[in-house]
Amino acid sequence: MAAVEEALERTAAALSSSISRVFVDLEKIAGTVTAAAAAAPGIPRRSEFLFLKQELANFIKQHSDLIIGAGIAYAPGSLQEASHWLEWWRTQRTGEPRFVTHDLNPDSLNYYDYTTREWFTIPTASGQPVAVGPYVDFGGINVSIITLCVPAPTAQGMQILGCDLTLANLESVFLRALQLREPVVVLVGPNGRVIASNNARIATGTLFLEEDMARADISVDVSPGNPTRLPWKLVTLRD
Repeated sequence: MAAVEEALERTAAALSSSISRVFVDLEKIAGTVTAAAAAAPGIPRRSEFLFLKQELANFIKQHSDLIIGAGIAYAPGSLQEASHWLEWWRTQRTGEPRFVTHDLNPDSLNYYDYTTREWFTIPTASGQPVAVGPYVDFGGINVSIITLCVPAPTAQGMQILGCDLTLANLESVFLRALQLREPVVVLVGPNGRVIASNNARIATGTLFLEEDMARADISVDVSPGNPTRLPWKLVTLRD
């Protein structure tokens, strides 16, 4: 049992450390957004934030072992040119990250209303960084992801910086640190969905079943010092 608990603590530390590094760098970019908005005369134009393209490209490359994309969602009415605006870039096999086009026309069948998504609403309401998911980003990149979100407060509203992590990348960190085949260990998000596990029967992105929850034995917070920012748990299952 001591070996299992040691493996859980080791895995929690590895996950928390990896995610914290991403949060720190994303918070730095959020700070530049707040500063740029404050320096703009009146309501900013999109041109005030052109520097973000390179900042985010560098950020994506720096953390390419975990993230597949990053961007900014502007608070409604916070830019002169558009009531809503979303800029997101995604990794490519070669070259610079590519711009991801979202349909922001409310009359369109494919309208992507980012203002209703949890990755936007939760940090906007709390004013605090948070990891949201796992969820399938329908209308975005249409895969199961986790989004790390950091608010950038401005006089015009709360802008949200974010980056997307694939479950496959997180599972790699989880398995390398855990180094256990038994017992079954599951990394669970706050929405009850599986982020990673060491058992093929428990697939990533699926809901943690009640029958499995009934077998829960040991539970460890991944980030006990800041569970609001990283609300994940490692759970072992009895045979």
